[in-house]
Amino acid sequence: MKRLGIKIVVVLLVMIAIFIPVNEFVKDSWEYNNNRAVLAFKEDPHPVDIINLGTSHAMYGYYFKPTGLSHLDLALPSQPIEYDLKMLKEYDEHLKPGGVVIVSLSQITFSNSDVGRKANYYRVLDRKDIEPVSLFQYYTHEQFPALNSGSAYAAISREIRDFRFDAHKPWENGGLNYSERKYEEVAAQYENAVNHHEIEENMSHLQDIIDYCKRQGYRVVLAMEPVHASYHTYFDEEVMEHLVFQHLEKLDLDVPFLNYMGDERFIHEQSFFHNPDHLNGDGRTLLSSLVYEDLKRLGYVQEK
Repeated sequence: MKRLGIKIVVVLLVMIAIFIPVNEFVKDSWEYNNNRAVLAFKEDPHPVDIINLGTSHAMYGYYFKPTGLSHLDLALPSQPIEYDLKMLKEYDEHLKPGGVVIVSLSQITFSNSDVGRKANYYRVLDRKDIEPVSLFQYYTHEQFPALNSGSAYAAISREIRDFRFDAHKPWENGGLNYSERKYEEVAAQYENAVNHHEIEENMSHLQDIIDYCKRQGYRVVLAMEPVHASYHTYFDEEVMEHLVFQHLEKLDLDVPFLNYMGDERFIHEQSFFHNPDHLNGDGRTLLSSLVYEDLKRLGYVQEK
């Protein structure tokens, strides 16, 4: 019995010795910290001129500091449009009267209803506003995220992406391999959304966002961020009509739509992109300057 007790203690010590560095690795990972900008704002809130919503396309899309405008980015990876409204209601008390709300649209706007990474919202939304979630995961996430196998897997898989086969790297074959994989994922997601009547639900969520902004006196615009030509090969006008625009046209939104998706200033310039559908720092700076000029043209912002 004594030997058994010693073995158990040794096994536990080994498990703890392995867990501690893995847990620190997860806590330092991009996947764990991709909401860090929102958390930083939560710690030091201040009035802002612009709030943007959306997925990672918008998250990588906007940086208005050079224009003199204050800005809060509430976009998170694969954020469902239902959560766009939840995030807006949580933080819009900091939006200046008559401020601008940019509602980013993407190829998954009407098909994405799944909150793939609920942990993104544990520290930025009230628990009651998050879909049913494990209390164990919720309360252990901040200090012990490695106890959540999903968090650990996401962190590890992102860190080892540089070791992928060449065919799976973003710019292999001019970005076409990456774009084809994304198209297949989106097409499957869209089919599932149609089968489960999620398209109509997301249309309703978008209408709710616009109606809420108008009630609050915000100046709201729809926007679509640029993509590279390789991505546009698979997500061309016909595909986007099927995925997005046919549903958008059925809504009575009556707001400006700033569509930069096929903008010639970006589409053939790989130097503006991190991968075929996400801008890098240079691309983000250019897009933000263009949006700023368009917002001035609309009378939504004044030159600083």
